Amino acid sequence: MVSEQKLAANRRNAQKSTGPRTLSGKAISSMNAVKHGLCSSKPLVTGENEAEYAGFVDRWLDELRPSGARQELMAEQIILAAWQMRRVPGLRAGVISPQMDRNIKFDLHPTRMEAEAYSELGKLDRHQAALERSYQRDLKELEQLQAADADVEEDVQNEPTEEQALDSRLEAQGIQNEANPTLSVPLNRTDPAPEVRLR
Repeated sequence: MVSEQKLAANRRNAQKSTGPRTLSGKAISSMNAVKHGLCSSKPLVTGENEAEYAGFVDRWLDELRPSGARQELMAEQIILAAWQMRRVPGLRAGVISPQMDRNIKFDLHPTRMEAEAYSELGKLDRHQAALERSYQRDLKELEQLQAADADVEEDVQNEPTEEQALDSRLEAQGIQNEANPTLSVPLNRTDPAPEVRLR
């Protein structure tokens, strides 16, 4: 059990350490745990250009052409995965380059790497594979949504109007539609009228 004195001291100390208070301080501290940004829900990490990202997004949206909320969500996920996959080569170089520089400095084999570097490369490979799977899955789902929307739109375009439906029914019965006299159904039928028998 904690004494009252210690509990009061803890409360006083907690009032002093409330974390960052300014917006810029909060923005900086929100990036404290970011190591590589491959799992980040935010598209940009430190050092990335916002204008370059905006251009990247515009090019992808022009290509994907989402329509509707579901397609826009899928496009957003595809674009984020593609942006994050672009980071992988730079991150890989960041792991390998220091190892190679050290090897040259100490006259070691150029491809020799420490176990920690191999571990980092393995993590990067797993993140890259997960991003690629996410990208492929989301792209496939977007294409399915777009194909379904195109089928619905085609069905609506191919659906006969009321007048066309009436003309079809009348033609099947051998009657000319007075509203559409151009319908080519003969008025004088040569086949005999069906017999009607009453019981």
